[in-house]
Amino acid sequence: MLTVSHLFLKHRLKSINVSMHAGQCWHVLGQNGAGKSSLFDVIAGLVEPDSGVIRLNGRDISAFPISVLATKLTYLQQHYALSFSLNVSEILTFYAGHADIPYDVEQALLIKPLLHHKLNNLSGGEQQRVHIARCLMQVWHTIKNGDALILLDEPIQSLDVVFQEQTLAMFKALAQKGNLVVLSIHDVNLSLRYCDHVLMIKNKSEFCTGDVKSVMTAENITALYNYPFTAVINQNNSEKFFIRSPL
Repeated sequence: MLTVSHLFLKHRLKSINVSMHAGQCWHVLGQNGAGKSSLFDVIAGLVEPDSGVIRLNGRDISAFPISVLATKLTYLQQHYALSFSLNVSEILTFYAGHADIPYDVEQALLIKPLLHHKLNNLSGGEQQRVHIARCLMQVWHTIKNGDALILLDEPIQSLDVVFQEQTLAMFKALAQKGNLVVLSIHDVNLSLRYCDHVLMIKNKSEFCTGDVKSVMTAENITALYNYPFTAVINQNNSEKFFIRSPL
């Protein structure tokens, strides 16, 4: 369980309160600059908040030794720069201690054909697949036990449609095994398909929080982005979508 209480970070976050439970998949939504990445940075322990408390399984996250936290939490940042010219196998070995890719990861991301390529020579989408793999492999033992906290900031950027769907399906499956998955993606419709809870952040503050069916309404999304959205139901009345309405 992850609990964020009265979180405040000057110029970046104002009074965020949310409780996320094991086995859930959360979608964090908001405009650019709303504070989504700042929230991820604070939860991951990379930035110290000015006030507020973050607890992981009831314990203040700042009380965990880094070596212990690194086995429980993994964080895919939105931007990652590699200073050295390493091939994919070397990168995975550095983070996970080996380059044996778990079956679930390989099925979703197809990393094995890239193992002997230099990361910097790969396309943007291929590099993103590698970064997702190295993050998951870092804590794979904990993921297998269903005890991991998986933070993903814009994980499907640069991925083509097939890899987007495969990757998100994998994240959903990892949550169903008991892991807590928290991700930020701009496509509002992906919440409906792959996530069960939503945290909306507007103007650096918590705007709306709850289960997908309750929170994901055209009214809330319109207010969140200051742009009109309309809900559309498919012919079978089995799936809802949100489309941007002309101004």
